[in-house]
Amino acid sequence: MYDVIVIGAGPSGMFAALTAAKQGKNVLLIEKNEDVGKKMRITGGGRCNITNFKDTNEFISSLPTRNGRFLYSSLNNFNPYDIYYFFESIGVPLKIEPDDKVFPVSDQSMDFIHALKKEMNTHHVTIKCNTEVLNLKLMEDHKRVITKQEIYDTKNLVIATGGKSYPHTGSSGQGHEFGIKANHTLTELFPTETPLISNDPIIASKRLQGLSFKEVQLSLLNQDNQIVKSHLHDLIFTHFGLSGPAALKLSQFVYHHLQEHRVAHVALDVLPNETNLSIIDEIKSRRQESPNKKIKNVLSNLSQSRYLEFLYEHLTINQEQKIANMSNNQIDDFVQAIKGLVINIHDVRPIKNAFVTGGGISLDEINPKTMESKLIPGLYFIGEVLDLHGYTGGYNMTIALSTGYTAGISIQ
Repeated sequence: MYDVIVIGAGPSGMFAALTAAKQGKNVLLIEKNEDVGKKMRITGGGRCNITNFKDTNEFISSLPTRNGRFLYSSLNNFNPYDIYYFFESIGVPLKIEPDDKVFPVSDQSMDFIHALKKEMNTHHVTIKCNTEVLNLKLMEDHKRVITKQEIYDTKNLVIATGGKSYPHTGSSGQGHEFGIKANHTLTELFPTETPLISNDPIIASKRLQGLSFKEVQLSLLNQDNQIVKSHLHDLIFTHFGLSGPAALKLSQFVYHHLQEHRVAHVALDVLPNETNLSIIDEIKSRRQESPNKKIKNVLSNLSQSRYLEFLYEHLTINQEQKIANMSNNQIDDFVQAIKGLVINIHDVRPIKNAFVTGGGISLDEINPKTMESKLIPGLYFIGEVLDLHGYTGGYNMTIALSTGYTAGISIQ
């Protein structure tokens, strides 16, 4: 009989297994893929953003979920600074990039996986890959894990099977099924960090397809056209809608809006550091200084030429005419568009295409100090299987490692 069996060899599962083994536990790590860390390999475009270098309070306040406070105990046990120094100590040099994102100096996610495998081997974690769990039997004195190949018994069982995003990496939602069978509550699952889909003529025309912006503001509007949520980040127009970090970060809020409304309106501000009034004053000043210059030449520095050409056409402004002929109303309309072009969003990409799964095993039934089930002693849930998530940028990896560590040190 094992002291601990961990199902799922993603970052949370590997870290729980390693941490428990360091406590002297006899640990079995089960993975249905041919090797550990399959999803971890493709994270961050193959670079793997391992954490976000923030203190506990700032980290939690940066999460989009109302459940962030659940993480206080886990992050007090193992926070982003601990993650940073742990991987450096086992031979993975790290670097901090803008927005506090932490990557390996090599830009190779496999560095993390190789280092973790080496550590698990050093601490005698038994790893069984190509092993699919068929069923669990949760008895009072022990837990039984039934796989295609063998049956294993353990005192403590850790579910670390991830959400339902990127199912080809093994995230099939099996952990949610295990939780339901164990009488746990599963909250609504929904896609987060996923592109936005639009049938708006602005998108359908494909005039803007492939156009990308740095540091623009994308906002979700309510029915009164008031901003309810905004994100300042990069954006790209695609053939189906909007992608890039600004769209991905806004996606969960758009998803929930679309549960109650047929369409969601988002506003794009490509000059977020300028006010409407300052841009209007600048255009009028240029009109006065160079009245005979063409509109397209006078306003060329306000944004990318392709985007400006679209706006002129969208607003039926003749870019070839002299700036002197541009009326105050046209200026107002132009500035309104460049500061808040409204695009209709009709859907978001589904969970299988999302970077992160929202929802999961209810946190009301999990002890935040140990990650142990409040319903079944000796049963633990960690990582993305829980109703807990963050934005891309190292947040979800931190949640995985922190909850994995907490479970590992808590198992008696």
